[in-house]
Amino acid sequence: MAVEWWESPFQRKSIQHWMKVLDLNGKVLGRVDCIGETVLFVRQRFSRKLWAVPLARVERVSGRGVHVAGREREVLEPEAGRKHMELVTATYPLAEPPYTKLEAARHVGA
Repeated sequence: MAVEWWESPFQRKSIQHWMKVLDLNGKVLGRVDCIGETVLFVRQRFSRKLWAVPLARVERVSGRGVHVAGREREVLEPEAGRKHMELVTATYPLAEPPYTKLEAARHVGA
């Protein structure tokens, strides 16, 4: 029986500041500097340069970090001033489906 990601204790339910960003092979691309509306802003170790990773490329979020689809440089895009054009935050909650077991239990008891 497959366990959905929101029921698994091993999957995180939000992306947070300074989490590791890992590519398809598990290589660390950098750490989350902040999260915009459409991209993750990633800072590599010992560098002031920011890179952008589209949120559409995020596959899953685990205790190790944010796993993105693709390999190394194909995932990273130049930041190009986008940080100043987007609303940024330090925490990005992942969407949960509207109907979960907890919600179902609440409606049965009501």
